[in-house]
Amino acid sequence: MVKDFLYADKKIYDSVHGFIPFDEFEKELIDSLPFQRLHYIHQLGIAYLVYPGATHTRFEHSLGVMALATLMFEKICKSVRPDVFHFVPRKGSSDFLYWRRVLRMAALCHDLGHLPFSHVAELDLLGEGGHEHWTLKIIASSYLKPVWDKLRKSPAYLEDLIERDIVEDIQKISIGEKKWKEIKGTSFTPWERIVSEIITGDFFGADRIDFLLRDSKSTGVAFGLFDYHQLIEMLRILPSVDHGTDELQLGIDENGLESCEALLLARHFMHRRIYQYSSVKAYNFHLRRFMKANYNIVPAETVDEFISMSDTDVITSLNKAAKDTKLPGHIDAKCIIFRQHRFRAISLPDGMSEKDLKEFKLKNRLKDGDIQWEFQSVAPPPDRLCFPVSRRHVLIQKARDCSDLLLKIPSKKYNWVYISPEHDFDLIKFLENWTK
Repeated sequence: MVKDFLYADKKIYDSVHGFIPFDEFEKELIDSLPFQRLHYIHQLGIAYLVYPGATHTRFEHSLGVMALATLMFEKICKSVRPDVFHFVPRKGSSDFLYWRRVLRMAALCHDLGHLPFSHVAELDLLGEGGHEHWTLKIIASSYLKPVWDKLRKSPAYLEDLIERDIVEDIQKISIGEKKWKEIKGTSFTPWERIVSEIITGDFFGADRIDFLLRDSKSTGVAFGLFDYHQLIEMLRILPSVDHGTDELQLGIDENGLESCEALLLARHFMHRRIYQYSSVKAYNFHLRRFMKANYNIVPAETVDEFISMSDTDVITSLNKAAKDTKLPGHIDAKCIIFRQHRFRAISLPDGMSEKDLKEFKLKNRLKDGDIQWEFQSVAPPPDRLCFPVSRRHVLIQKARDCSDLLLKIPSKKYNWVYISPEHDFDLIKFLENWTK
């Protein structure tokens, strides 16, 4: 009795979700060096130079994702339709407890592979593989081996589901089926797909919901707030509209449609005001160029090297480079540290191509260092609004057939050009004439 009391669940207070409980195994993971490193990885890059409150980190975000994912998992396992009843583990069963454990551990692990300042230089330094490749490496590393060994020795694991590899399941659920298939070449089972969507799903994923809420609260931009409690309450496991019970998806009861609309609107406005805001884009552009000049394309060979890098190391390098013209990335460091001579970020009009910008560059005799641009190569998936909605009388429809508002909310990302202050007026005139 005394022992049970002493080893009761711990809790930590979070600014978004209040008290978040965790047990002894999750505490081992939270106290590990790879997870503690997330204290020093800003979630929004250097957006805090524009929004002073945006100093929140991947550490608190990962705890928030665990809290949200747990609520979502328990809800979909509780509110089960008769036609998918056989598919969902019963609450309290060994299956239920096992996958709840995997989900919570995966939620904590899902961002372990981030570079300093999160996504800012990810594409340049890590390529198409992204941070998920390093997440898998860190989960399998010697740093977390004691956590997994302790978990495997627990009575609950020894009694049931010993045929499963819990570490592999945590890896799978933490990065999602798409990335797992790219890296490992194998697909998920239908149940693994559902559990993984709770964290990584493009629409209902706890990862996306938490960053909207947390980024909104930290920056003070209220557009990211929406009724996520209603969304979670209405979550369901539903048969696919096209394939019936042969394929199951994470969907919503029709009473949750308004919360889905609010989620999509929140995303749209947060992109406009934060993620795709010109001043934030400009500072992140300079940081990206600086990191590219100071780090190799593959920034680390081992997990030891990788987790030794954090925002504090980059900030130290920025301060040195800003004062020394001989160090790589001096100009970009000076733009960030002294906030002088910063490039201007301008979103490009629809239809403008790289050819148009190359002609402008040639005509105005600009150097490579005077102008750069980025074009979005990935369009929004055409089926992004195809998640199922449970209507009255057990009818299932696609979301886009249930809500006109969902279809009207823009989802595109802008193309950008970055121009030195000496030439920004020439570019603005060029863009105005091109538009006419």
